[in-house]
Amino acid sequence: MPADTVSDPVKIHHSVLQRINGEIETVGVEPVPEKQRTTTPYRLFIVWSMASASATTPLVGALLFNIGLWYMLAAIALSWVLFFLPLGVASEMGRELPLPTLLMARRNFGWHATFLFSLLFTFVNMAWFGLNCAVGAQILASLSHSSVVPWYWLVGGLDIVLVVFGYKWLEYFYRYTALLLVLCYGALTAFLFLHFSLHVPRQTAPVEWGPAITTVAGFAILGWAYEVSTVSRFCRPAIDSPATGDQPARKAPPRLWYFLMPSLGIMLPVVLMGVMGAFSQEAIGTWNIATLGASISGWGAIAAFGATLGVLHTNAMNLYPSTVDLLVAMTTVRKPKKWEQPLSTPILGVMGTGLAQAGILNHAETFVSDVSYLLGPFMFVMVIDWLWGLRNKRNVESYFRKPRGFAEQWRLPAIISFAAGFVVSFWGTNFLPLWLTNDIPLAFTG
Repeated sequence: MPADTVSDPVKIHHSVLQRINGEIETVGVEPVPEKQRTTTPYRLFIVWSMASASATTPLVGALLFNIGLWYMLAAIALSWVLFFLPLGVASEMGRELPLPTLLMARRNFGWHATFLFSLLFTFVNMAWFGLNCAVGAQILASLSHSSVVPWYWLVGGLDIVLVVFGYKWLEYFYRYTALLLVLCYGALTAFLFLHFSLHVPRQTAPVEWGPAITTVAGFAILGWAYEVSTVSRFCRPAIDSPATGDQPARKAPPRLWYFLMPSLGIMLPVVLMGVMGAFSQEAIGTWNIATLGASISGWGAIAAFGATLGVLHTNAMNLYPSTVDLLVAMTTVRKPKKWEQPLSTPILGVMGTGLAQAGILNHAETFVSDVSYLLGPFMFVMVIDWLWGLRNKRNVESYFRKPRGFAEQWRLPAIISFAAGFVVSFWGTNFLPLWLTNDIPLAFTG
């Protein structure tokens, strides 16, 4: 046998490490290369459906339980109607300019203001990571009749590994586990309907449309809004691409489905799992349908697997933008380094898991509503600026060029607009007419 055909364990090991290292995402805040921009509308829909289909999503059914099933569905539908347009524009922003959302915000709010937003949203996403990690760990501890502490770190650790490999492998993970998640929660829902006496949850309190829609929006469509363009930068470009040395010319695909897929993907699980949560609350006294598996022979594994997938799906999409936002903040004060993205992910993941263990789940409802008060005004400023304010907005270099003066460091019109929107959203109940705060969500008014 020729010497060069003999397997060399050292060379094989080295080759495997090289392949693994080559798959770790290091694009950071740089423009996504053309060859990596391959996501189709169908895959974009799957990504956002799985990100939205968390083990926490049935909580919507409990938060709106008192207004009854039909009004809950109406509140979900209205939240989509109010916010799908800005979400669609955000999706197109990433396709036209393949940069992270917070990096784009430099031209809206200025470099220094964006630095502060980047730090803020790094923490917000890390807190979401901790919130979902806590839910998943408690479900798994209940199903296994064991301590919750190891489950915090198992769930958090798995997501850290996933996110280190970046969007490409996250999309694979979502796509190839989507059916398993649907089957697991479908089986639990079937068991609930077959073994319990169910009644349609009835209205027991007056409907206040504003707070109801704010709850849904903060939990779902507004909670994800500013992350949409960070994901859609991996989609096929929105404008025709000329031929390059290693890439043929590509015609831009139709915009409509890319425009709609993020909002439809986010809201479909809210509808289905919100209904699950409402019926579960009515039948067994808790929104968390996965807890059924704790006392059902053979079903515990199904419940545990489904809950684990739900947590991993959502938490990956919390940790990934948290990492990217931190990188944007870091590039404000130093040149980006290739190793910063894979190093930042474990640090943020460990901190988020620590928040889970510290009890962030006890503040879930307050956190959800407060986040919507921040994200609504921020995203609307960016969308309006993108449509009518910014000029030469596809000039990539302008997002990396150091600011020349105060006006580029702090863009006061955008900052004042955001501040006014936040004041209206957060304190609007103190000075706005009662009919306005009851009937229109403050996140939208702001």
